[in-house]
Amino acid sequence: MIAALLSGELSSEPTERTASNGNRFWTASARVAAGGEAIFVGITTFDAKAGARLMTLHKGSSLAAVGTLEATTWTDKTGAERKGWRLLAHEVLTVHQARKRRDAGDGGARDA
Repeated sequence: MIAALLSGELSSEPTERTASNGNRFWTASARVAAGGEAIFVGITTFDAKAGARLMTLHKGSSLAAVGTLEATTWTDKTGAERKGWRLLAHEVLTVHQARKRRDAGDGGARDA
């Protein structure tokens, strides 16, 4: 796993879900520039503040997210093996919130 900060735009509407144990979590997918290409990263957070911020966004919104990035592998409907990326986020910011923190010199606060 890799500690990561990514920025991109949402490629899906955020979704709030409930696990079988009753815990809430939030998911979305983001399109992230990677050199001359783009990759899609699945984003999941169990943090209520990060989830609330994620739910204020919509498909196409810009965001920044911090967390643990890991490569994933799955088998699609046709039986082909696919590869991708997943970020377990502990912080989600809109571009406006990230800029506001940077300008205030408060890059480490978690309650913006």
